[in-house]
Amino acid sequence: MNFLNKIFNFIFPEFCKLCQRPLSYNEILICNNCFPKLPFLKLYCQKCGTPLPDHLKNLLSYKEINYCSYCQTQKFYFNKTFSAFYYKKPVSDWIISLKFGKDFSLGYKLGKLLKSVFIDKIPAFDLVIPVPLSSERLKVRGFNQSFLIAWGFLGKRPSQELLKRIKYTKPQTELSQKERWKNVKNAFEANLKVKNKTILLIDDVMTTGATLNEASKALKKAGAKEIYVLTIAKNTLN
Repeated sequence: MNFLNKIFNFIFPEFCKLCQRPLSYNEILICNNCFPKLPFLKLYCQKCGTPLPDHLKNLLSYKEINYCSYCQTQKFYFNKTFSAFYYKKPVSDWIISLKFGKDFSLGYKLGKLLKSVFIDKIPAFDLVIPVPLSSERLKVRGFNQSFLIAWGFLGKRPSQELLKRIKYTKPQTELSQKERWKNVKNAFEANLKVKNKTILLIDDVMTTGATLNEASKALKKAGAKEIYVLTIAKNTLN
C-alpha cells in the first residue's frame, strides 16, 4: 500500500499548505518542517477543554489539569476532552474552507491529521461517533463536516445511526454563551446500541462545549459507559 501511495503521490503531488513544498506520501496537509508551526493547544482542562495559559505548563508539577473554574459552572456528561489546536490560522482557515467551501477531501485529511496528533494518547474506545447535523441543516449544507473528520480519523465510514439530532437549532455562532446552552437542550437522541460502550465523540470545533455536552447527555442516557470528546480546534467567545 505504501508503494502505491508513493506512485500516486509522484503522479498527483500535494503541496504543503504553509510553504508549498511537495509533500511525501506520509505527510498530511503540511510538511514535517511546518508541522511544529501549527497553533497547538498545549495546556487545557482535560475535562471541559478550557485553554489555560501556556506559561503555567512550566510551573505545574503534573501534566494534566482535570478540573477548572469553568467546570464548576456546568455539568459535563463527557469524561475527557482532546483538542488539537487553538482556533487560529491556518487551522481556522482550513475549517472554514471545509464547512463553507465544501472541500470534502480536506475534512478527511483533517481527520487523519487529528489522528497523527493524538496517536497513543486517547484511551481505548469502542465506537467513533460524529456529532450529527439536523436533517434541515444537512439538506442546506449537503454534508456533515464532523462525519468527514471522523471518517479520516477512523479510516473508514463511521456509523451515522447511533446518534441523531432530533431538534432543529439556530447556528451556535450567532448566540451568546447562555443562549448556546439553551439552544441545544435536548437536541439529540442516541441509539441503545451504545449501552456499556466507550464512545469517541468527534466534532470540528469546541467553543462552550454546549453541543458536545448535550450529545454526550443523550449517549449517557442511552447507557454509554464513558465518552471522550475529540475536536480539531478549541475556540473561545469574544
